[in-house]
Amino acid sequence: YINTEWRERSDAPRIGSRESRRAATSFHEVGMYDARPALEAGELGLDRTGFTLVRNRPVVEDFFDDAAVTRDYHPQMQAIVRELTGASRVLVYNHLVRTENPTDFNDAYSRFVHCDYNVARIGEMSHELLERHGLSPQPHWRYAWYNTWQPFDHQVQQNPLSVINAESLPLADVIDYYYTGRGRDSLVAAPVYSPEHRFYYFPLMSTEELLVMKQMDNRQPGRGTIYCPHTAFDDPSAPEDALPRRSIETRLMAVFE
Repeated sequence: YINTEWRERSDAPRIGSRESRRAATSFHEVGMYDARPALEAGELGLDRTGFTLVRNRPVVEDFFDDAAVTRDYHPQMQAIVRELTGASRVLVYNHLVRTENPTDFNDAYSRFVHCDYNVARIGEMSHELLERHGLSPQPHWRYAWYNTWQPFDHQVQQNPLSVINAESLPLADVIDYYYTGRGRDSLVAAPVYSPEHRFYYFPLMSTEELLVMKQMDNRQPGRGTIYCPHTAFDDPSAPEDALPRRSIETRLMAVFE
């Protein structure tokens, strides 16, 4: 977690390397709940808990082929998010592949609880993405950003992704920080520790399961589910010879006209 002291400070931490992450965060022991019973009971939803799980058989075999992912996998993700949210249109922002052999800190498994964006920037980022696609933003449009996350090559045996159930996350627990990796200086958000936060994950996710998470939403300013913080974790129940996790995440914006 981001160190709790940052809640009271006038400045914000800057994280863009292992060293800066370690300096700005501290360890907390938390419980991890199996999300599958809640899914089966119909208790999960993007506007309720901030996350859900759906089935998806990828049409791409090589996730390192950016052109194929963009051409074939992106439309799958757009269709799923549109169906789940009822959005008028869904645009892809980018995608990122993570494996046991990262090129640097920015491609490695996440090791602290964070959100990918900050709702204070949702207007700016949404308008930029619309303009990239040749669209003109309209004053009455509202936006929500989502991540999809899917393992490939084999089921997740180690380093699974966990999320905080948004029902256990007061907005007062979420503070600003700056992501400074790869020369950027982007305002994003992360929670500080609270024993009330409830972490969930889907054990042994298969390559045909897709986790969908909300990352920011301006349809209900000041209330409702806005963030779904997340992090990878070392699963102590995994066998010593567990295969390292390989996954692709796609970041998308939904437009509500």
